[in-house]
Amino acid sequence: MRRCSHAGFSLLELMMTVAILSVIAAFAVPSFQTLVMLNRLSSEANELVAALGQARTEAIRMNRRTVLCRATVSSGQVATASGCLAGEGSWAGWLMFVDADGSGAYNPNAGTNPDEVVVRTHVLNGTRLNALPNSDLVTAGNRIVFRPDGLARAVGQTLLQSATLRLCEAADGVAMNARDVRLGGGTRISVTRVTSAACSVPEAS
Repeated sequence: MRRCSHAGFSLLELMMTVAILSVIAAFAVPSFQTLVMLNRLSSEANELVAALGQARTEAIRMNRRTVLCRATVSSGQVATASGCLAGEGSWAGWLMFVDADGSGAYNPNAGTNPDEVVVRTHVLNGTRLNALPNSDLVTAGNRIVFRPDGLARAVGQTLLQSATLRLCEAADGVAMNARDVRLGGGTRISVTRVTSAACSVPEAS
């Protein structure tokens, strides 16, 4: 009669395996969290670049001003009725609309201003994400205004608009933890990777 042998792990071997996995996890988890953060920053930067490009295209196509501005977010959605939000501080979201009356403010009216419509909205993702405007953008009322010629000029201004919005998550020891989305010369849109451990406000253009 043949005896069956049962192979398996001893308690000591199991404890050693768990200890090794714990050490590996201790190194892997922070790296994974950093990767998620960097991917989120890139995604948000790409979303803003696409929106700026669309705002410029819509202004040319419709022969009307198109505005992208800081917006109020309520219950996880952009509160379009509140219009554009001026002042300093981090953006929670943005609003893009056709500025049919050229006022620079979102004020739709079915009777007198029917062409003033929202084109696109976006709520920034992540509770730790900061979206910090530079002084040029704050002075412009947190608005980027594209005219029918495809060039951006702030409300009431004739000079070409320049502005920077920094997307950042505060992180010590993490390189390139911010993305600067820049508008230069009224039309040039670019993204620059920068390191800003404390998420400082970007400099004036």
